[in-house]
This record gives sequence, structure tokens and C-alpha cells, in this order.
Amino acid sequence: MIILAQKGPERRIAIVSNSYALIFNAVKCDPSSPNASKNRPLCAIELIPKSLLKGQGFEKLVNLEVYGFLGLIEIESKIFICTITGKSKVARPIPGETVNKIYAVDFFCLNDERWDFVEFDSNGYPIPASDEDSISPQSAIKHPCHELKKLLSNGSFYYSSDFDLTSLLQYRRLDAHSLSFDDFQEEFMWNSFLMQEIISFRDKLDDSARQVLDDEGFLTTVIRGFAETFQTYIGALPVWLTIISKQSWKRAGTRFNARGIDDESNVANFVETEFIMYSSDYCYSFTELRGSVPVFWEQDTSLINPKVQITRSIEATQPVFDEHFQRLIDKYGPIHVVNLLSTKFSEMELTRRYRAHIEHSNYLNIGDNIYLTEFDFHRETKDQGFSAASRIRPMIEKSLLENGYFSYDVKEGKPISKQRGVFRVNCLDCLDRTNLVQQFLSRYAFLLFLQDFQLVKSSVVSNMEDYEWFQKHNNLWADHGDAVSQIYTGTNALKSSFSRKGKMSLAGALSDATKSVSRMYINNFMDKGKQQNIDTLLGRLPHQQPVQLFDPINEYVTSKLETLSSKFTKSAKINLLVGSFNVNGLTKNVDITDWLFPIGDKYLPDVVVLGMQEVIELNAGSILNADYSKSTFWQQLVNKHLNQYEEKYLLLRAEQMSSLLILFFVKSSNVQHIKRVEGGSKKTGFGGITGNKGAVAIRFEYGDTSFCFVNCHLAAGISNVEERRSDYESITKGINFTRSKKIPHHDSIFWLGDLNYRVTLPNDETRKRLSAKKAGYIEDLLNFDQLTQEMNSGMSFKGFMEPSIQFCPTYKYDHGTNRYDSSEKARTPSWTDRIIYKGKNIQPMAYGDVALCLSDHRPVYSAYKTDVCFVDEAIKLSLTKQLYLKYKETHPDRSSNTTVALIDVEMEKASTKSNTLENSLNNWNDNNLLELDPIDTVSSSNSSSPLSTTNSQPMKPIRKASSSPSINQKAPRVPPSSRSTNSSAGLPSPLSGNMEPIKSPLPLKPRVPPPRQNSARQSEIAFDLNSGKSKSPAINKPVPPPAPARRGTLPPGFSDTILVPKTSSTSPMPMTKTSSPQSTSNSPSINSIRASPIPATSGSENASDPQASAKAQTSSKAPTLTPKNNELEKLMMNSWKPLTPN
Repeated sequence: MIILAQKGPERRIAIVSNSYALIFNAVKCDPSSPNASKNRPLCAIELIPKSLLKGQGFEKLVNLEVYGFLGLIEIESKIFICTITGKSKVARPIPGETVNKIYAVDFFCLNDERWDFVEFDSNGYPIPASDEDSISPQSAIKHPCHELKKLLSNGSFYYSSDFDLTSLLQYRRLDAHSLSFDDFQEEFMWNSFLMQEIISFRDKLDDSARQVLDDEGFLTTVIRGFAETFQTYIGALPVWLTIISKQSWKRAGTRFNARGIDDESNVANFVETEFIMYSSDYCYSFTELRGSVPVFWEQDTSLINPKVQITRSIEATQPVFDEHFQRLIDKYGPIHVVNLLSTKFSEMELTRRYRAHIEHSNYLNIGDNIYLTEFDFHRETKDQGFSAASRIRPMIEKSLLENGYFSYDVKEGKPISKQRGVFRVNCLDCLDRTNLVQQFLSRYAFLLFLQDFQLVKSSVVSNMEDYEWFQKHNNLWADHGDAVSQIYTGTNALKSSFSRKGKMSLAGALSDATKSVSRMYINNFMDKGKQQNIDTLLGRLPHQQPVQLFDPINEYVTSKLETLSSKFTKSAKINLLVGSFNVNGLTKNVDITDWLFPIGDKYLPDVVVLGMQEVIELNAGSILNADYSKSTFWQQLVNKHLNQYEEKYLLLRAEQMSSLLILFFVKSSNVQHIKRVEGGSKKTGFGGITGNKGAVAIRFEYGDTSFCFVNCHLAAGISNVEERRSDYESITKGINFTRSKKIPHHDSIFWLGDLNYRVTLPNDETRKRLSAKKAGYIEDLLNFDQLTQEMNSGMSFKGFMEPSIQFCPTYKYDHGTNRYDSSEKARTPSWTDRIIYKGKNIQPMAYGDVALCLSDHRPVYSAYKTDVCFVDEAIKLSLTKQLYLKYKETHPDRSSNTTVALIDVEMEKASTKSNTLENSLNNWNDNNLLELDPIDTVSSSNSSSPLSTTNSQPMKPIRKASSSPSINQKAPRVPPSSRSTNSSAGLPSPLSGNMEPIKSPLPLKPRVPPPRQNSARQSEIAFDLNSGKSKSPAINKPVPPPAPARRGTLPPGFSDTILVPKTSSTSPMPMTKTSSPQSTSNSPSINSIRASPIPATSGSENASDPQASAKAQTSSKAPTLTPKNNELEKLMMNSWKPLTPN
């Protein structure tokens, strides 16, 4: 293929294959369009016969041949076309199938020609021409895609021009090497974000146009991993040995940035490895998996020996754990887990959790669909070296025999056996130990195949190290280990010297030591930039959008979907309780029920977030050597008091940094709505060196609404306003979550903690006003509050709001008393402990303190009613398809198949200014730079395979039989598909006759793509656009909380108004009228229960909760603990007395 550009007011770029051209041009969004957005990247695409390009002024954009089109991406408001311009053939698993390594890519800008015909240096800057002395400032700009070019050209990306590289040999059709996108495995397609809209465009075409896109090679699937083929001999039989390894992009990242599992059940460093042998007689393959321990865990890169931190409870992890293994079992069959973690303390907790999840799973059955082998690699190989890893064979022998392998009779053209299950191997990083054990497993399975087919004699097995095929096998696995390690850590694998030679030399040991030091450096100084590039390629940066293809149909569908959003989007209200407490280094076992449940079980929030400061004493020793056991103490204390009623709460995240701790609990009945829970921290003490000051944060998504909570401890001192302002800026910029998300990139944001802002009035005057308690005294004092002044001026916390304060200053008290500081320093009473928020979907209901005399601070709480939304993607997709069909029926001229294109409105107008394309063909200039001679491209019609099958099916989980059919001695080509350990069947007889050379590929047969696996699911969903009634069956997705019901009679201390923020100029907003209205003037003031402040809640939601209603109708068990304040029993759960300014 070649790439051409058309200059002029409307720049267009064409990728030209042998017979067709794919033309792109950037489109400016029409401001009058209902879907207009100035930040929306938009592009038009057109597929036309190559001959129609003549006379349109296209010229070659680059002299290099283009081997593949990777997709479109927007960077710095420019749209770029990514193409492969350098490749080398590295593997041929079977005849007619080739794998190419990418070593060069180019990005061509669709809406800016400044990068055309420019060469760049290794840093991405333009190289001046030989006759130029200097470069103009404009041309000296670094190419926006330079970092992506480096990433895609680093030798870890592969593609194929003649088969689906994302599939396994056992899964794909062996009689046709199709490039069809109907069956590709998205999990391994690393350019899926770049191709997202292109694939959608393809899916909307008719069959013939879709076939053109596939056969002409316009769409390229790229994997990341490893591929290599060696030719060798087994006896006199020439064979080709190949490894193809594919890393999933779903939880991709560098070593310490991607650990464990995510809420979509994807694990870090998940790699599918397939070893293939091909000869003129037989084809063989064996598949293995590796992946991080599938629990929520992390490691802190700031430590020399990073400590493993498990961040989510067993109960909250189990559903995601089960989903991960269910997906694997559905695809591969029974899973044999091989856990290589050490029994030392640093890794033992992961092993315990792994085993506990398997044992307590309701889906997994040990001995049926899952097996577990725990093999402490370090301990087993400590004395006798790495060769002692062979001790694992007796532990996995049964599964090795029962799972079997895939084999195919090349001469007969039919499969012989299939692999019925896989090994899933892991260590901590899933690199060095994992690679060595996977190599052993591959060797065992391959020897099994060779012996079954009598390709080797028993005498060969005893001294197989002397044979070339054995050395080639080892070299393949050593190269594979280096490649996967380079992707994940930036260095080659440890133990690769043993992998190659079967023994560990001194040079190999020294090399491993060097690699370990290199890994430490790369992890701390280079991984952040590498992660940023990976996130850019995968479209994970905040607000990053795929380049959308302009389509009048799409514009129509998008606008209609907005009007129909209520049919696939549901909203609900949830209750949040947020608390902050500076505990002053104390770990006293006290009753904190009044802080968590100010009105007892009458108000049970859906989400609870608590921030604590000074959980350790702030002295030099404790700051430098933080005691993380304090985190465990507070987790257990909060968990004990939070779960004293029938409604249970689960801890989903605990994040600690030195003296700061934040805890995130959620109702067990709502766990299924929570996803993407992450944590982060930022030190600001002593210039960012220590964690005595700073912040810890968590973020999560409830349905499709994102939340971020920041627990901070800012600089102390009444005069240090500038330092606190600096801390705020450092925390905002310094806390990063995955996919490059930051604190501002969330729908709802809360800052809580000891913000350390003071009252600027003199101490005596402040205490005098507090003692007098004149009308409006709190509001008068707040006029001198530094945080209020900062927020009103916009110097800090711009856009944030705080509920109206109706409680006394929370700092500083004498320990264990209600008396303000009586020490020599006599600090001015101030509201240092605060909770502020930002978000359109937040309604504050209460804000108060609790008379808990434990620290020199008082704990504070705030309660909110928050809107969250849920999008049913299945219904949305069904509606989209129906709207497309409806548009095509009413606009047949827009959906003509004669020219397959997505046409821009401006292009339609421009077409009226010129004659037909046929007239322009007569004006063709022979001197045009465009070369329209046939281009030698790889097409699926030019490749084939001697292998063929019509009944290849994906592996399905099966119950292992105690016996299997024996092998017929008269038919040596048919060994058993799976075997049991008690089978005594004979082996195939030796092969006879002369070896035949490998046949040349046969012509490709036409192929009808099989339907997608999800098509059945999609076809089941129907929607009547006229009636708006869903015809779809029940969808197995978590059901969001029901809409709030009408409220009952208000109890004492409650009213119908929502708490007004201090920074809001709006009046109190009335809530929905109750079914039995009650005058709020009859309600006692909040001061009547001031000793036990009542946090705000959304009682209407609790009243409408089906579970709550059910409990109200039936007798419930008595709580294990009862509130100490008997006045609470007189209150009801429906509402809360909101506090409003006087």
C-alpha cells in the first residue's frame, strides 16, 4: 500500500491498496448541530475504487511502503493516521501464516501539513535540510506523536497480513486464513482504541464492502508480546517450532503501576502463550496462561523492598475473583492454578488470600473446574539450583495428561486431539519464576506429544539435552521471557541464562544482579512516562476521545439517543456519610457509634468514607518509620461499630500514608455497583519529603458516576495561609490515579480532614463570643475564618462549597474534656476540621460534630444525598441499531452500496461544483506523482494452508472422565484427545515411509465469517421506538437502587429543606412534599438534641428501599449493640433536621 495526500483548502489523505483507496479528511463540527462540541475530533472516511483517484490531485506523501493501517488518534487537537512503515518477518507458525514484527510506524496529520516531508531526529525534532543553517521556531516543535512512535516501534508489537493473530491455532479455522474482524479477540488487540470507530464503520457496511476492507488489508490487528520461529529436525523430520505470546491490554501497564485485578476482572500482565510445532505430518500446539494474583493488591514503589498491600476485603473481592475465573473456564476449560509465591511474609498473605478465594467460591469446585498447586519456587530451588523446579512435575502430572494438547493430521486434513484445559501460572511479577516453570510445562507436554506419536524413542528422553530441537525449544522460551520482561519492567528476564543453557553460570548470576538494579532505577524514574504513553495509546487519558467518523446517520442516531436517554439510563439517589477525625496519635478502644450513627439505625448510609489524621504520633521516629498496624486498629474498630446492625458494610479500600488514613465502606447490598476503586497519596511535609502533612485519596465509580475523596492534613499555624495554599496545589497536581486521572477529573469531589485554617480574631475575643452565645455568634465568627475567606476569594478550593456550620470550633480542646486549650500556648478555638465538596449532583443534608472526648479535636461528619446514574449498554446498543435501520429505510439514497462512504455535508456541497468523476478521468496527467500501478500487497486470497477443518470449536469446560478411548494401533495418527492417569492404552506405531517435503500453500477458499459470540445476546434485545417499551428479556446486570418514594410524617428534629452551603446564594430548596405534611415550625430546634448532633440524611430514599420496607413489615432481630442515647429511639429514619444559617 502507499499513502497519498491531496493539497488544497480541503486536505485529504488516501491509503491506496491494490484495487481500492480509503480516503480520510478532517471535518469541522457544525456549531448548529445538536451534538456539536469544539473538542470533538471528527473525520470523514470514504472507500472507493482506486481508479477514481485519477485527476483529483493526490500526490505521494512518503516514499515508504505502507504495510498496515493502525487507526486514528487525536493528539494536541490534531487528527493523525497511524501506519506501519517498517516490519520484518519473525514467525511462521504454519504455511500461509506469517507474523511480522513492527519496527517503524509513521503518523500523518489529517488537518495540518507542517509535518509533511519532514525528517525527525531520535528525540522527535525536525532535522534541517543540508542547505539550511538553522530551523525556524515553528518547525522546531517536537512531533506530537513521537512518544507513541517510540512505543510502537520498540519491537514488542506484532501483526499478521494473512491470519487473525489474536486467536489460537485450535480456535481459528485452519482451512482459511482470513483477516476478517468478525472473530478477533479484542482483549489482545492493542490498537482497539485507534480502530474503535473504524470497526464501527465496517460493521455498518454490507457484506461485499466489508469483504473489501478485510481482503485489501486496510484494517490491521496489532498484538503486544512475542513471536518467533526456529526450524530444526526431530530425527530426520524437518519441523518448525514457534512461540506466539499475547499480552492483554485490559490492565496493561508497567510493573508497579499495574498489579492484581480490577473491577472488570482483568488482571495485570495477563499473557496467553502458545507453543506450536508444524511438520509435513502433524501440527501440535500447547497453550499456557500467566497473570497477576487476581485480588486487589498494590506495592509502594517508594520503598527499597516494596510491601504488598491488599486493598480490598475478601467479601468485596470474591465476586470479581469468580468472574475472572468464570471467563477463563468458559474459554479454555478447567484451570490448573500454579502459584509460585514464596512462603516468606512478604508474599505469604497473597498466597493465603488466593487459596481462600478458591476455597470459598460458589462457582469454583476444586477437582472439577479448577486445581491448585502451591510451589514455593525459591525454597525448592535454594539448594540444588533452578533445575530442582522439575519437582513440580508430580504435582501437575494428572492435569497434564487430562488437559492434553491440540494435534492435527496434516496429510489427512483433520484434527486429532484438542487441549481441554490450561495451566495458569503466577509469581509476584509473573516474569522470571513464571517463565521458567512455563518452560518446564511446555517441555513436558511436548515430550508427551512426541512419545504419543512415536516421533522420539524413549532413549532420547534421557539425554534430550544433546538434541538440537531441545536447545531450540529452550532458546524460544528464553527469548520469550526476555520479551515479556522488557514489556513489564524494561529489562530482560532474570534466570534467562538457565533457560537457554540448562545451567546457571557466574556470568549469568552477575547479569541478573545488573538487571535487578536496572529494574529499580526504571521503576522509580522511567515507568511514569512509559505508563503515560501506554495510556495514550489505549485511550485512557482523562477526557480522551476516539476520533469519530462523521456520518449523517450517526448524527441522527446520536441526537435521537439523547432524547431517548431515559430508556437506557436510570438515576438513583444514594446517601453518603463522610467523617473526619484527628485522633492525635491515640489508639484507644472507644465507642464511636455516635460518630457513625448519630441517630442510631434510623439512618444507614449507602457509602461511608472516613478520614483520620495523626493516627501515629508526630515525632521524628514515627514519621520516618510509620507504624502501619495503626491502620489495622482503626479498620477493625470502625468495622465493629459500623456492622452492629442488620445492614452490613464491607471495607473496599483503606489507604494510609504515614499519619493519614482514609477508609471506604459500602453497604454489602450495593457492592455490585462499585467499580474502579483506587487510592493515591501525596506528601507535603518538609518540602514533600515526609508524610506528617499531605493527603491520601480514594476514587471509585458508583454506577456511571465518579467520586473522589481527599483526606488531607495541611500546614499548621495561623499565619501559614500561603503554605496551606501551596499544599492544596501540590496535592491537586500530585495525586494521580490510573489512566492519568487526577482529582478534578471526577463528578463528585470531597475534601475532608484537618485543613488547619484558623479564626483570625484574638483568642480572648473568640472565647468571649463563644461563651456569650449571642444570636448569630457562630456566623459572626465564621466571617473571620480563613477557609471561608480563601474559598470566597477563589485563592484555594475554587468552586467548592461547604454546608452551613452550626457547631462550635472543633480545635483545640484539653484531652478528655470539653474545655478549650488551657496550656501556655492557649490556641484560638478554630474550625480546623472541615468537609467541603464540589459537584452538581450533591445535596448536603447535615453537618455537625460529635462530643467524643478522645483527642484534642472533635470528630465531624456530614451527610449528603447524591444522584448517581446507570447506563444499560445493551439496551443502548439495541436502540442504536434500530435507529440506524430506521434511518436507512427512510433515506435509501444515503445508504447506497455503489459507493461505500461516510460522507461529509461539506463534501456533498463541493460535489455540486464539479462534473462527474468520469469526466475527470479524461484529464489524467501522466506526469502526476501518483503511481497507480498494481501494488504487491498481502491479501488473504494469496495465502492458504494445507491444514483444514470444519468442526473446530472452542474449548469448553468438561468433567474429567476416569478413562478415555484407547488408541487404535492400526491408526497411528489418532491418539486420544484427552487421557486419564489410569489409562493403559497403547501408543501409536512408529512412522514409516519417506519424509515428504512441506507442500506449498493451496489457494484460499472463500469463507463465510461465523457469527460473533455476542450476537445472540444482542439479537435478544429489542426495543419498540414508537411505544418506548422494551421487548428485551431480563438482563443479568446489577439493578440500581429504586427511585425514591413519597415520604412519611416527619419526626421531631426534621424539616423539608435541604441544607444550604455557605458559599451558595440560593435559598433552601424545598424537598418533595410528604404524604402527611407536618409543619416544620412545630419541630424542636437542633439545639434540643445538641449533645448528640444528628447528621443529615435522605430519608426518602431509605423509606423507598425495598429491603427497608420489608424489614419494617416483619419483625427484625435486635442489634448486637444498642445506641447509648435513649432519645434516639424517639426519632425516625425518614429525614433529618437540616441546619441553615441564622
